[in-house]
Amino acid sequence: MEYIWQYYFLIILIFLQGLFFSLFRKNGMRSFSILCFLELFFIAGFRAWHIGTDTPNYIQAFILSINYPELMKTHMETGYLLFNRFLILFTTNPQILLISTSCFFMFVWLRTLYKYSTSFLFSTVLFVILEFSTTLTMIRQEIAICIVLLSLPFIIKRQFLPFIITCCLAACFHTSAVLAISLYFIYPLPIKLRYFYLIVFVSIISFFFLAPIIDQIIELTGHYGGYKERISSSEGIKTAIVYKTLFQFTITCFCVTSYYLFYSQLQTIKSSLKVSFLLWCSVLAFCAQFISIKGAGLDRVVLYFSSFNLVSIPLFVRCYPKQFRLLITITLVAVFILYRTIIFIYRPEWNAVLPFEFCF
Repeated sequence: MEYIWQYYFLIILIFLQGLFFSLFRKNGMRSFSILCFLELFFIAGFRAWHIGTDTPNYIQAFILSINYPELMKTHMETGYLLFNRFLILFTTNPQILLISTSCFFMFVWLRTLYKYSTSFLFSTVLFVILEFSTTLTMIRQEIAICIVLLSLPFIIKRQFLPFIITCCLAACFHTSAVLAISLYFIYPLPIKLRYFYLIVFVSIISFFFLAPIIDQIIELTGHYGGYKERISSSEGIKTAIVYKTLFQFTITCFCVTSYYLFYSQLQTIKSSLKVSFLLWCSVLAFCAQFISIKGAGLDRVVLYFSSFNLVSIPLFVRCYPKQFRLLITITLVAVFILYRTIIFIYRPEWNAVLPFEFCF
């Protein structure tokens, strides 16, 4: 694909800017975060309406929301529909949807990485490589994910009621956010082999028995039925889920191996999030992704756990001896870029963001 240079250019631009601002110890990363926000927000917010696999559907829903009763026939959650109605109070131009959501996404993601990552530059580069194109596609779920990310202080401070309320709010935009409640319970969970074996055992059982039950629930409720049909009828989507499973398995193996090899070193690293929590998120992301091979729609649940990969990977890289960190970082970044490059070239329909175009 001749437009793949756009993807590489953005990665290189963010990386070089990060290196430049890292020279300024005082407020260097803060300035870098502001610049990244402005650049990524501009790119995402002022993109053309066909950039992003699901963007045309959201644009159409926004246009339909001018006639609200007609919109209520769609499968989209009530909270998202009301959000559309709110935006229409200001303008009927659909671009406002992309501008407002992109502003929210970039702010929350960069704020989260700045606050919780041990290496903001590394996490930001990973975000551009792995997550940025997703924010251009799955608007409803990205809203839900960002709301959950904003609720992390409730998890850390063990404030259950506010966290539940926040998750319910997120579920108003994407129903899958209900399962993000599990983050509250795994945060204090210690790393013990019996818990690991239990999770693996439950995942294997779920792979064979839970997935068909979920399919029946989808058929009975009619919710995400279209998504299920797309998965059942499309070999491309099935292949995508398998690829995602292998990819998350690689990340989980790296995190788990690093944890057991350098456990004592990890205890000396200051992290705003518990190391055990980040490790469990990686493990659960793989397990959920594995189950999603047979369970239609379950790959959407993965995102509430895999989002923390952007924080956990820099943390586990940091536990290695200094002479190996650069090599490991370069290797991981190269693997991630290669993974995305293969998708962009051979499966462009999975994430239709190239060639990129602005709305003007």
